[in-house]
Amino acid sequence: MLSILLLLTFSLCPAQEPVAGDAPTKSALSAEVQELLKQPALQQGEKTYTVGEVLAEMYPLDASLQEALEANGEYLRFYLDSLRFYNQVRWYSNLLLMDAAKIPDVSQEALLAEASAWDIDRGGDGRFPEALLARGGLEIVGRARLVAKQPTEYSMREIRTHFNRSIPEFFGRLKVSWIRLPLFDMETNRAVGEEERLARYSLLDEVATKLTAKDLTWEDAVERYCEDPVTSKQNGKVGYIKRTDHRFDEEFLRQVFVDFGISVPAGSVLRGPITGSRWIYLARVEKVFTEGVVDVQRVRDRVIRSLRVYSMFQSLHSLASGTSRRILLPIQQG
Repeated sequence: MLSILLLLTFSLCPAQEPVAGDAPTKSALSAEVQELLKQPALQQGEKTYTVGEVLAEMYPLDASLQEALEANGEYLRFYLDSLRFYNQVRWYSNLLLMDAAKIPDVSQEALLAEASAWDIDRGGDGRFPEALLARGGLEIVGRARLVAKQPTEYSMREIRTHFNRSIPEFFGRLKVSWIRLPLFDMETNRAVGEEERLARYSLLDEVATKLTAKDLTWEDAVERYCEDPVTSKQNGKVGYIKRTDHRFDEEFLRQVFVDFGISVPAGSVLRGPITGSRWIYLARVEKVFTEGVVDVQRVRDRVIRSLRVYSMFQSLHSLASGTSRRILLPIQQG
């Protein structure tokens, strides 16, 4: 129960204005906290980066975070084992790549604009961008820097080409079933390490190969491999989903809707494995529906945002290709 309450506190805690003297001085930190801050969190190239170095980049985005973490060793240790911190280390790594590529920082105004857009992408209303920036942390910083590199205007031909790549993203829905594996320990809610993440991804990749070769039925695959306690009991069925449905992982939605084009596929289509923020998915798209009057002008702003995000992730993939990096989490228990 304590671990669940701590996790909820981290995910919901709003940004606060800094108060002079709030943050503990180094001499006032407990020995446990000082030791945790020195633990390695990331190995990139020939250099290792510590927990303290990652947190130092996060603190300016959320003035309440430093005091909360450095005042309590148990609290800090739990945070370092969370999926939230794992994601922040991943984006810290991406920021190092951007620094090496001399991709410039952006203004506070651009950060807040991306925070609002990031929230709207996830079904929110984009209000209170300062609090959203505190919640999204280094991910929003990295996305803002990469988005700023993308064009702000596109030709009608570019807009229509992107629109036609997946009309259901803007005017439709998908009927989906899935097999998914957690990126966290289902008893403790702590993030699993990089080797285990890779093992789970490889398992679903192998399942996809067997399904494609018809060496395994979908029903048997769900029964054997799906660890979602709800959908595993209903043959993996999720139902109908829309691109704007905030109940689902943004990364999952982005990848499952792409590249359906104008024609509707015959039969089911496998998508994945897709690594989301909390789960790894192997999805089966069973039906593709297009709804309403399909008019690109009606969703022009959404198409441009989608195109910029798509291009942003292409840029990030290009930066990361060939880079040796390893996230050294969770922290080893001492």
